[in-house]
Amino acid sequence: MRKGLSAVVSLLLVAVLGMPVMAAETKMKPITLKAASAFPPPETSLASKHLVVWEEMVTQKSHGAITFKNYWGASLGKPPEHLSLVQTGAVDLVISSGLYTPTKLPLEGLEYVFPFGTTDPQIITRACRRIYEEFPQVKNDLAKYNCTRVFQTPGTNFVFLSKKPVTKLDDFKGLKCAVIGRYFGRWIGAIGAVAVAAPAHERYTMLQTGVVDASFNPVDLAYTFKDIEQGPYCLDPQLLVTNWISCWINLDTLKKFPPEVQKIILDAGKDMELKAAKEINPGWTEKIDKDWKNTKGFVYAQLTEAERQKWAERCEDVPAEWAAEVTAIGYPGWEIVKRFQEINAELGHKWMRKWGIKK
Repeated sequence: MRKGLSAVVSLLLVAVLGMPVMAAETKMKPITLKAASAFPPPETSLASKHLVVWEEMVTQKSHGAITFKNYWGASLGKPPEHLSLVQTGAVDLVISSGLYTPTKLPLEGLEYVFPFGTTDPQIITRACRRIYEEFPQVKNDLAKYNCTRVFQTPGTNFVFLSKKPVTKLDDFKGLKCAVIGRYFGRWIGAIGAVAVAAPAHERYTMLQTGVVDASFNPVDLAYTFKDIEQGPYCLDPQLLVTNWISCWINLDTLKKFPPEVQKIILDAGKDMELKAAKEINPGWTEKIDKDWKNTKGFVYAQLTEAERQKWAERCEDVPAEWAAEVTAIGYPGWEIVKRFQEINAELGHKWMRKWGIKK
C-alpha cells in the first residue's frame, strides 16, 4: 500500500510540478563526474557557462546525488583532443565543438554551411534539435566514439571587428580578415576580402600587430578574448548564428546510471538548449553590448538589406557542395540540406535565396 501511495505521489509531482522524480527504490550513491571544457571558465566563456547551468539542473534533479568536477581552459588537452578524452573515458563528459573534428563528425556544424541563415538563437536551436531527431546518422556518428549528445546550444551572432570602419561591401576589398572553417573565407572572398585562417585565441595579437585588419567571430568569443580593444569598429552583417557549443557524455558513464537517471541527464540537456536560447544568451549579449559601448572608440554598424542581398547572390552554393560531399561518403546530404531550410522557414526564418541546388 505504501509503495503504491509513493508511486501516486511521484506521478502527481511530475504532473503538477513538471519535475522528474527518481523512484524511491533507486538509492544512488553520490558520484562526481569529471568534465573537461575546451574553453575558459564560465565567468568569461559562454560555452562554459552553459555547462555549469546544465550541471546545476542535473544536481538539483538528482537530489544532490550527481555533482561535477570541471577542468577549464583546455587544461586536459587541446580542443581537437576533447572527443578522444570523452571517448576513452579519460573524462565523463566534455564541452567542446564538432568543428574541431570535422572528419570524424562530418554532420556537426551543418548550420555553418549556410550563409545568411537565421540570427535568432531560438530558431537555430530548435532546427538543429529537429535535424538531430530526424536523422539518426548524427547520433550514430557520436556513438562510434563512445559518446552521445547531451545538449547542443547556440553561440551569439557573428560580427566583424576591425581596425578601421567597414560599413558596406566595397569596404571589404583587400581587407585581411581572420576567419575559421572552410567556408567563411570563401564567403568574404566573394566580396573582395582576403581570408586568414586563425583560431579565436590568436585574433587579439593578429589585430594588434597588423597581421589582419579584421576578425569575424561570434560576439561571445570576441568578448572572451577582448578583441574589441584592437578592433573597435563592429559591423553586424546578420549573416548567421550557430549551435557550435556541444556537450557530449561517455556512453559507458551514461549506461551505468538507472534509466530514470539517464532520463534526468538527457532531459536536462534538452531544457538547457531552450534556456540558453531564450534566457542565457540574450542576457550575455546584453552584458557584452553594454561593455563594448563603454569601450573607447567603439562604433557599431549594420549592413543594409540591399547590401546583404547583393552579398548573398555573390556567394557560391556551398550547401550544394557540402551535400554532394557527405552523400559521397554515405549520408543523405541532399535531404539534410533540404530539410534544414524547410525547418528554418517553418520556424520563421526568411531565406535570401535557395541553397543546395543540384546541377
